[in-house]
Amino acid sequence: MLLATVLLLVAVSDRPWARGLAGEALQLAGFACIACAALGRVWTSVFIAGFKDSRVVQVGPYSMLRHPLYALSLLAMAGVGLTTCSLTITLGLLAVFGAVYRAAAREEDAHLLAVHGPVFERFRASARSFLPTRSTYRVPETLEVRPRVLWKAFLDAGSLLGYYALLRVADALQVAGAIPTLVTLP
Repeated sequence: MLLATVLLLVAVSDRPWARGLAGEALQLAGFACIACAALGRVWTSVFIAGFKDSRVVQVGPYSMLRHPLYALSLLAMAGVGLTTCSLTITLGLLAVFGAVYRAAAREEDAHLLAVHGPVFERFRASARSFLPTRSTYRVPETLEVRPRVLWKAFLDAGSLLGYYALLRVADALQVAGAIPTLVTLP
């Protein structure tokens, strides 16, 4: 619902930063964030792929932080915000989704602690929630990949990129005057 509202706001708002080179740079930076988040979510899904209830995953992205999927989703929301070329929308998205992901991470930590006990407690003590520690990154020699989970991750990545395309179309329609301007957003 919030992302539909953002799309509507882009379609009906004048955003002074959206014009010219500054707008193109912001939209390119937004695309870079969204693309990195989409690819990162696929990469992360390879490691977690249905295993989080059977063991504490501590390799790949999970060797650097406890909640890489949430961190990458937050990066995607930063990218969406940048793509809108609106400080108001960007800060709003980061505030709302930051609170949502933080609450979800707390719930997930409590669940994993209940299921895995001391193993998860040691992992929680060694890995931050959202900020990666690159020096702890490690990848195993082999991985079991679950194609259904991986396919879902690809669809998820595609939806992020598709949303970026919708934002660009809404912006182009606004700039072309095909949709009336109802509000100006910083």
